[in-house]
Amino acid sequence: MEENITKVWALKKLLKDNWWIATWEIIYNEIEKYYPKAKLSNEWQAWIRGVLYREIKNNKSFKKIDEWTYSLLDYDEGRLLFSLEWEKVDKITFKEIIINARVWQAEFRKKLVLSLKKCPITWINDTRLLNASHIKPWFMSDNRERLDINNGFLLSPTFDKLFDKWIITFDFNKKIIISKSINEYNINLLGIYNNQFIKDLPLEWREQYLEYHQNKIFMKY
Repeated sequence: MEENITKVWALKKLLKDNWWIATWEIIYNEIEKYYPKAKLSNEWQAWIRGVLYREIKNNKSFKKIDEWTYSLLDYDEGRLLFSLEWEKVDKITFKEIIINARVWQAEFRKKLVLSLKKCPITWINDTRLLNASHIKPWFMSDNRERLDINNGFLLSPTFDKLFDKWIITFDFNKKIIISKSINEYNINLLGIYNNQFIKDLPLEWREQYLEYHQNKIFMKY
């Protein structure tokens, strides 16, 4: 019992230090700071999920925000709205959050297209085929960051999906880093490789966001 309480405390502290909300990768990457023995077991990821799911099932400590994101139970989901007056929102559904996000992400995309004009990997410049990818995810960003074009890349659909699902990231030398979660077979079919240099990757003013993606979002394993 004492061990489980310690694990719950560690997860709660981790979430508090990440503004009450975190993705799985943030949890996996940072849990040892709060629970040093976290990764001694081969099943360490399973115990983290087990503690989190048990607490959610019993309506204690945590809640699920979406497929990949969790928060403390008292997290105010109004923060996920793009609004300067989110504190005045009494009750909100996840559907309303998604609608709100889509409206403002369309505005973000418009600004990003005007600025970048093409995918730096494929060089596709037909904007109908390009997606605006937030570097620091919408749910983790404040209102300024959500519309900041420096918090985005313009990518063709396949690479947008890889970046959005945290399977690839980029280093500060404009090279692709590929997650170990994807096998060699699929990497070869995608036509990419680790340390592939992307000459046209727009890095200036994006370093801070990219550092966040590398350390808190990218799925290393």
